[in-house]
Amino acid sequence: MTKENDDGSRRLKSVKQAFDMIEYLRTDGPTTLSDVAQSLDLPMSTAHIHLATLVDSGYVVKSDGKYQCSLLFLRTGGELRDEMPLFRAAKNEVDNLQEKLGEIANLATIENGYMVQLYKSENAESIDDNAPLGDHFYMHTTATGKSMLAHLPQEDCEDILERRGLPRSTEGTIDDYEELMTDLETIRERGYSINRGEHFGGVCAAAVPIMSKNHSVLGAISLSGPISRMSDERIEDEISPELFDKKNIIELKLKQY
Repeated sequence: MTKENDDGSRRLKSVKQAFDMIEYLRTDGPTTLSDVAQSLDLPMSTAHIHLATLVDSGYVVKSDGKYQCSLLFLRTGGELRDEMPLFRAAKNEVDNLQEKLGEIANLATIENGYMVQLYKSENAESIDDNAPLGDHFYMHTTATGKSMLAHLPQEDCEDILERRGLPRSTEGTIDDYEELMTDLETIRERGYSINRGEHFGGVCAAAVPIMSKNHSVLGAISLSGPISRMSDERIEDEISPELFDKKNIIELKLKQY
């Protein structure tokens, strides 16, 4: 069965249902057939057919009567990330950044109007929001997201903000368009972005964008830690020079790919 979207394109309802099921298992699994059917408002027979097909494909596993996503998703995501030139060029530099400064170092990219967490380097003393790799965040709420927004063409930036809006993650999130535009202008002038509790309370981050040789935005790197250890003076005198150094090295490496 197909259905037509608002843009006139057609979609397979069964494929949509299968992905809704995978997303439900990702967030709520392991869970039973009846829970899946009830939560997704599907007949038991339809839910069973979808789950049985996903189990046969290997992307869902069943144990003790409960279903959950399989580790094939880890293989798929890992292979995809490992083949990205951005990740290959940045991983060692991000690790080095963390070793030098002791806080969590992050690598992110942009996809479908969201900031995507690609890699995180941390140690036992590190503190941040514990976001899982691959998670998608609103661009305006994170240091990496704002650094990328600030260096996108204005039309692309406005398109993302129109599509995704300015929802608040914390009381500190900038949810006013004009205030955000002022912040993005400051980021362009200063070269790096700062997020003080805008995504996760008590956590601060500073970030710089990673640009291609054609000056398009590929991603961003950041250093994040508790606000008490991320003063304006430390960011200006110690953290930003290291971020700029790693940015330069990563962008030079990317020219090899």
